[in-house]
Amino acid sequence: MNDNPKVENPTTDCDVLIVGGGPVGMALALELVLHQVSFRIVRIFLRALIIQPRTLELFSRYGAAEELIPRGRTLQGMALCLDGKPAGAIALNQFKASDTRFPLPLNISQAETERFLLESLSSHGVNIERSLTATSIVQDDKVITTKLQSHDGKVEAVRSKYVIGCDGARSVVRQAGEGMVWKGSSYPQSFLLCDVQIRNNLRRRDQGLLQISREGMFAIFPIRQDLFRIVVSGPAATFDQQGDTSSVPTLEHFQSLFDKFTPPGSGTLEDPVWISRFRLHLKGVNKYRDRRIFVAGDAAHISSPVGGKGMNTGIQDAINLGWKLAFVLQGQVQDPDAFLDTYHIERHPIGQELLSSTDRMFTFMTSTNRFFIPIRNFAVRYLLPWLTPTDWWNKAFYKFLSMFGVTYRGVSPIVGTAAGFDGRIQGGDRLPDGKLWLTSRNTGIISTTVQALCVGSSHHLLLFSGEHSEEQTNALEYAREKVLSAVSFRLDVHFIYRKARDEPAIALNDYYIWPSELVEETLLKRFGFSEQSLPGYMFVRPDGYVAHIGPLSTLDEFLSFLRKHFVAPVEEAESVAEYHLTFEDDSSDELGLETQNDSTLGASEWTTDCASSTQLNWSTGHDSTSERHFTPLSFSSPSA
Repeated sequence: MNDNPKVENPTTDCDVLIVGGGPVGMALALELVLHQVSFRIVRIFLRALIIQPRTLELFSRYGAAEELIPRGRTLQGMALCLDGKPAGAIALNQFKASDTRFPLPLNISQAETERFLLESLSSHGVNIERSLTATSIVQDDKVITTKLQSHDGKVEAVRSKYVIGCDGARSVVRQAGEGMVWKGSSYPQSFLLCDVQIRNNLRRRDQGLLQISREGMFAIFPIRQDLFRIVVSGPAATFDQQGDTSSVPTLEHFQSLFDKFTPPGSGTLEDPVWISRFRLHLKGVNKYRDRRIFVAGDAAHISSPVGGKGMNTGIQDAINLGWKLAFVLQGQVQDPDAFLDTYHIERHPIGQELLSSTDRMFTFMTSTNRFFIPIRNFAVRYLLPWLTPTDWWNKAFYKFLSMFGVTYRGVSPIVGTAAGFDGRIQGGDRLPDGKLWLTSRNTGIISTTVQALCVGSSHHLLLFSGEHSEEQTNALEYAREKVLSAVSFRLDVHFIYRKARDEPAIALNDYYIWPSELVEETLLKRFGFSEQSLPGYMFVRPDGYVAHIGPLSTLDEFLSFLRKHFVAPVEEAESVAEYHLTFEDDSSDELGLETQNDSTLGASEWTTDCASSTQLNWSTGHDSTSERHFTPLSFSSPSA
């Protein structure tokens, strides 16, 4: 390394600098593109396999999930073996989740995930600067300066308002944060990993295999076609009688393990894509923010891959932080510091739960304690087959695995529930999906879903009513105007009726719910609304979580919530409200972008060469809200 690197271009500026171009950094970059925030992203690395259903839902906000799924393979279940004998199976497809379009985990190779995210960013002209390393990060009250060094020793100083560390367990950004303490330990076991083709394989392509024995753990996960991931730990991960745990394994070594742990004739390993030996760690940071420095993903928490939730938690960190940074930079919040603090408030408990839950599962599967092994074997052989057919266990396990159970209720100060509302969905919960029907002049009745409405950079206000009548519609319109006059950010409003008095096609551009023979509960019941609580509202954040919910009789309480956290319109309030009303009007031909309010932390102070979102494309149809979709990634809109 050059001992006296030369500083060139000492003052390049942007709003956000992302250090770490792995899946978490790229997900944050996509979120900033969505919200039109200037940024730079440097370095790239990636090692992950499973994308959970909740992450697929969040990717669908970009219109992207449908493009990602064909590149991998949905995981239908896992076969379990104990000491070489079948001990049951967990069938993921038995959960039959009705509140999502993505009920199953997606197994996908790291190369495909990386390629997909890079293509998504490239469609906006965003390039990841791979040959730069952050060497120095210094912040003050107004700006943070980062020195980036290239491979040839040249150094560039970058000024930004915020720096986000997505740079892994050895995070340079985290080390620059004052009071960011990285605590934890390493597991003693050594692990072997191989992504490999299996020829003449008679195994199911949609089911994994987990072997647990005194010799260690052996697992196989399908990725696509004949490509599988093999993971080995414990005594089986040693090479010879001397207990070699440092050398890189060979394909021949994996073939011997494969023959040992699978039935005869299971196939032949060929054409390895990746072979590696690694150690696992269980570590987390005590705080996710230090003034203008933030950490996400492995820079904030690193755990075992059991459950396939580490990368997914990091991606969800990034999306949570991305829209909040955008709102602060655009001057949309009353207290920027308090608003950004909610990133730690909301995500730190999720990271801690990830560490504790994966540690329990990993220890259960890999323990070599001679007193614990009989207990584990009894649980796997006898208790698990008894639990798996029960509804309560299936629901709890699926909620945990899918990450649909992640909630901010009772924790976050920027979510809330109206007093007296006791529905099953509360402020801070994930927005469940469900089928809707849209009445359109051109196409009649169109099927869509709730989550397909709530895409893009907007907040969404869902106004629920009972029968479609003039009185009910007037109540919803009154609520819409009151809410639009209280905020200056983009807000899309949707009217949803339980039923129509006459033929549904007479009322255009409204959504309706009808009970489905395929669904045991109506959508209103799923959201917690009853006949007594209608009409009602649900205020949805850009990251797909419910910010506030309740009956319209508590509208004043909801308006107070908005005024407490968000900046109200100033002189241009009337034009903003008119713009949003036009958005819901089927006579509108085009949808223009609003001018954001300036902020003391806003982008107006900067001239920058950073990535921006000038390629964002909004489109609106004459009649169908399903045509008024956000298409930032040039992919098709999510379909029902």
